[in-house]
Amino acid sequence: DACLEYSRERTQFGGPIFDHQLIRAMLTEMIVQVRAARLMCYRAGYLRDQGDPGAFMETMAAKYFASTVAARVATDAVQIHGANGCTERFPVSRYFRDAKVMEIIEGSTQIQQMVMPRFEFQEL
Repeated sequence: DACLEYSRERTQFGGPIFDHQLIRAMLTEMIVQVRAARLMCYRAGYLRDQGDPGAFMETMAAKYFASTVAARVATDAVQIHGANGCTERFPVSRYFRDAKVMEIIEGSTQIQQMVMPRFEFQEL
């Protein structure tokens, strides 16, 4: 939301940056990735609520994907904001810092890359 608002307000080369093809492509990718991550988290929660034995693996996959997406989207948000994205004036600087933490807490993405295949192949 912060990027959509900013891209409509920020003008460059005679118009809002929202009108630039590459900005729209970045925004589209961000929207789709966030929605996909959200759905994976909902599915993991649903499976857990149902007592499904596959919920553990689904939760690990959702955490890995969502934290990776958060970092990528936050990086793109800073890119869209340019130098403003590194200032306290805009919330994306905080999103960027928080997203990095999400990749580390409760099992870093690197640890998950080592552990997830073990669980996946045990289920086969």
